[in-house]
Amino acid sequence: MSESSGEMKLHAVINGARSILEKKNFKESARAIFDYCREMTGAQSGYVALLSDDGHENEVLFLEAGGRPCTVDPALPMPIRGLRELSYESHKAVYENNFMKSEWIEYLPAGHVALHNVMFAPLNLEGKTVGIIGLANKPNDFTEKDAEIASVFGDLAAIALENSRYLELLDKKTSDLEKALSEIKTLRGIIPICMYCKGIRDDEGYWTQFEEYITHHSDAKFSHGICEKCFKEKYPDEV
Repeated sequence: MSESSGEMKLHAVINGARSILEKKNFKESARAIFDYCREMTGAQSGYVALLSDDGHENEVLFLEAGGRPCTVDPALPMPIRGLRELSYESHKAVYENNFMKSEWIEYLPAGHVALHNVMFAPLNLEGKTVGIIGLANKPNDFTEKDAEIASVFGDLAAIALENSRYLELLDKKTSDLEKALSEIKTLRGIIPICMYCKGIRDDEGYWTQFEEYITHHSDAKFSHGICEKCFKEKYPDEV
């Protein structure tokens, strides 16, 4: 018995959510989420991109040409304009089913893969669109149902991005903590100390001064002074 359309969509969303936890970094999670989204919408081409720090360009993580020729230099900037700009501004999925004859065609660089139809779904975090999923070249027209599906996967990609940022912060904090702990030397166990001179016997059986032993086995440093009791005993004439 074959799965219904609703069951297929549910499984795709579940698999997309699972990829957030299973993949090692955001690029891998985004690729998996994109592939599920492309499969469910029927798109053949597309990409996932993040908003640049200055907020003016897309920084593409990967591009899927769907087997179609594309000679655009991937290093070229991708300004936030045209149809994708509408998605960034509205924080919603938008699409155009006659792209090659639309007003947006003027923004397509030479050598770009032909786009018969296009959809953009935003990655929204805290009310701001921080990236976008681009989909294109569905054999038939994109629909509102496709927009709903793409929006769900856009939300999943946004969660994956936030999760990856938390993990990167956690890794940094963990690394800093491990570095700090590695610089800390501690004394444990029973330390043999002379009851008279307070010298300490080391692991090789030699007796060393208290200060020398502590300095060697920890990061502590000594600054010598004299207490009031010892001052009176050592310098009675000065009292």
